[in-house]
Amino acid sequence: MNGNFTKLRGMKDILPDEIELWQRVEKAFIEVCEIFGFKEIRTPILENKYLFVRGIGATSDIVMKEMYEFKDKKGREIALRPEGTASVVRAYIENKVYITKKIARFYYYGPMFRYDRPQKGRYRQFYQFGVETFGGKHPFFDGEIVQILDISLKKIGIENFVFIVNSLGCRICKNKYVEQIKKNLQEKIDKFCEDCKIRIEKNPLRVFDCKNTFCKENLKEVPSILNYLCDDCKNHFDTFVNFLLKFNINFSINSNLVRGLDYYTRTVFEVSTEKDDIAIAGGGRYDNLVEEMGGPDIPAVGFAAGIDRIVQFIKKEDKEEKKPVYFILLGNNAKLKGLEILKECIKEKIMVEVDYEERSLSDNLRIANKIGVKWCLILGDNEIEKGIMILKNMKDGYQIEVNEKEIIKKLKEITKC
Repeated sequence: MNGNFTKLRGMKDILPDEIELWQRVEKAFIEVCEIFGFKEIRTPILENKYLFVRGIGATSDIVMKEMYEFKDKKGREIALRPEGTASVVRAYIENKVYITKKIARFYYYGPMFRYDRPQKGRYRQFYQFGVETFGGKHPFFDGEIVQILDISLKKIGIENFVFIVNSLGCRICKNKYVEQIKKNLQEKIDKFCEDCKIRIEKNPLRVFDCKNTFCKENLKEVPSILNYLCDDCKNHFDTFVNFLLKFNINFSINSNLVRGLDYYTRTVFEVSTEKDDIAIAGGGRYDNLVEEMGGPDIPAVGFAAGIDRIVQFIKKEDKEEKKPVYFILLGNNAKLKGLEILKECIKEKIMVEVDYEERSLSDNLRIANKIGVKWCLILGDNEIEKGIMILKNMKDGYQIEVNEKEIIKKLKEITKC
């Protein structure tokens, strides 16, 4: 067996130098969500495969081509979650949250999995931050989640992004439109790619997801879904748009936007960066999904943001990174004494790093230089005998002797700088 292991294609290691950006994104989303009254929910990474077949749609590209699915030891068909909404809906129904909460607001974040072609900002294991609101039918609930996303992205530092919005209408509007465009597309079916020929027959709205240039060109003369909206759906969309205008949210309307999941009704949206035209988030309303998955008739709306894509657009902040005090403990007596100091440091939340291996002072100092610490605490038998500890400034080279009774106070002082 070859021992030279490498990560699988489409997977990514997130190393400590980069994780700061991820934590900044997650922190910003969490802070904004909690201001709006959202609570965190965590669902399993593994689910029954048919949860996603039913939730996302059997004819969607995700289910047909991209799911990581397998049979477990008991022969059950299992899938790694390709998105978060279906799992949250399942948890909402299974735990009967609707009994105690008229309006339930959740946020979640974590890894998702799709067997997709890896490219810039797209991995087979990717990370999403999502929100879901259950029980709200009014279009202001749609506006609220767009507002949360808008505030979060600005807080993170994303610039020049735009919300692309559309309405798919209710079941009746959607079905009428699907019947019409199916006839329209069948008349020129030979001009579409092989995948789209199948989509035209099974689920014509999926044609709008195709990235093929020729398919896109042939969609230009397709009628707009906005012309097929009933009065209720039109009023819903107009009210949603007015909410966006009220809060000065940058948006444009694109009647070809359908999103890649079959459960959407009425409002759908994506967020793209104006410079790179990359979708970094998307979402919409799914008023029928809870009922279709065995729950009561409860409307819902949500979004998911791609953390992998968002971190591409933010820079590491130009601030001095907080470094630990590096403990150099020379000999067994120093190690035992060092543990007492370490215990107090933990209590006082003083950042420290300790290497317990037997090394010379010069070797320890070389390591400290290499990892870029500012201060070293040096303790050996001579220092123990004198009741002192040495603090060495690695940047300037000077060092000071500190009485062991005063060391915690001094460590707190130097680590604040």
